[in-house]
Amino acid sequence: MTFADEVNKLGQNYPNPAKEKTYVNVEFSSPEATLKLSNILGETIQVLKLPHSGTFVLDVTDIPEGVYFYTLNADGHKATKRLTVKK
Repeated sequence: MTFADEVNKLGQNYPNPAKEKTYVNVEFSSPEATLKLSNILGETIQVLKLPHSGTFVLDVTDIPEGVYFYTLNADGHKATKRLTVKK
């Protein structure tokens, strides 16, 4: 039996707080996954389709300062972490 935490990994973004771009490292075993950026109200800001594990860039240049959440959705499991945008 494999637990989601062993298969899917969502790293903390860096730099945090983010100014223009921030990087997120993800690991998953499914053929495809998504990384969704949401505001504190739960509204979707952007969604990245991830074809493979690795480090991906979130462009926050046009996003106002504040607290946001990013969620990895892979293999029917979700993991969420917080990021801060500061200009």
